Amino acid sequence: MTPTWDISLERPPEVVAIGRHAHGFEETDRYCLPDLWSLHLYGYEASLDIEGTKISIMPGCAGVIPPGKSVEYRYVGVSVHIFVHFRIPSLPLQSHKIVAMQDLGDRYENQYQRLYEVIGSFGTDPSRVNARVWDLLWDLASHTTQPLLPPDLHPAVKKATEIIARNLNTPIVIESLANEVGVSYSYLAKLFQQSFGLTVIAYIQARRLERAIHLLERSTLPVKAVAFSVGFSDLHHFNKSIRNRYGASPRKIREAFLETGQSQELMDALIIKS
Repeated sequence: MTPTWDISLERPPEVVAIGRHAHGFEETDRYCLPDLWSLHLYGYEASLDIEGTKISIMPGCAGVIPPGKSVEYRYVGVSVHIFVHFRIPSLPLQSHKIVAMQDLGDRYENQYQRLYEVIGSFGTDPSRVNARVWDLLWDLASHTTQPLLPPDLHPAVKKATEIIARNLNTPIVIESLANEVGVSYSYLAKLFQQSFGLTVIAYIQARRLERAIHLLERSTLPVKAVAFSVGFSDLHHFNKSIRNRYGASPRKIREAFLETGQSQELMDALIIKS
């Protein structure tokens, strides 16, 4: 079960830091903010451990962590996200529920752009930043039950998807995957077909290509590095797979994204380590 936190939203939060950071240069990242809440908007696949509770991170998710929680991220290659660190005013008038990880679905792009556009205002107009974060928190609190994955997924499928998400950059042997989740090869294939309408191999390929598109659009990694980071050792095969699925080459996809006015966003994210 994804944890749910009590949070007071009767007054705006006090944002103490906001920005975009690139992680994943090291496979894992651990931290604890004793006095601050954290909010993240994710565009990549990874896993998060909050004091023993493991949660999958998927593109289009928002994560909220209260003060004092020790967390560990496990990345799959370079991973860029928007972060906010904030305080909640003391003496809450009323508590609301907010989940630790939520799939925003078609709300993601709008919320991402709204939060991104106030990053530069933090030093000159903090009240505007506080108001924008407050609005996002209210949106998250009003959607506390949306699951990241279908609730009726077989436990073996859920575990398999988590393993796949953590290992997109390495070869995945289906027989070994089935053994790790405790079912036979044929039964795992049947479960994936029932759950996603895809073979296991097709599911892995789809996840790899989705992550590749994110890296092409929101990182400055060379196309060859993007290919390797999602498990393609053959650049020609990678280019062909992208073109077959999305109708354009990796370079054309990146160019099209830049032409929509996102080039400054990419420059801002030019491998900022934290």
